[in-house]
Amino acid sequence: MTSIVKNLISKNLFTLEKGTPTVKAIEVMASHNIGSVVITHKGELAGIITERDIIRGIARGIDVNQPVEEFGTMKNLVVIGEDETIYNAVKKMAERNLRHLIVVDKYGKLKGVISVRDIIRENHVLAAISNIEREEFLGSD
Repeated sequence: MTSIVKNLISKNLFTLEKGTPTVKAIEVMASHNIGSVVITHKGELAGIITERDIIRGIARGIDVNQPVEEFGTMKNLVVIGEDETIYNAVKKMAERNLRHLIVVDKYGKLKGVISVRDIIRENHVLAAISNIEREEFLGSD
């Protein structure tokens, strides 16, 4: 049986509206032990801000009182459907060098975020991915 993405969502979804000072995202991440916060605009998905985004922004000299959209990723968002396989999630993360994926339902509504930590915490997921990769290798040209 293939595991699906929605089974990996382990933490509550935290969002901040565009225009919110980045320092608030830092506070949310620190107080909830999470590595990302989804950015919304009028309640809809607009972007994501991660720990790495904040570090890179500070290194560029951006003040943490600037809005989250100054630090976060606002274009070319990578999302995954909640009913997609975890293998697809791992593939997307590896191809794009991502640590977090935004999870949406079939209507594009936000459902949560999964992280690399969520994947490596699940031994059965790692075993399933390993088996899939072995089967693909054996069956390839």
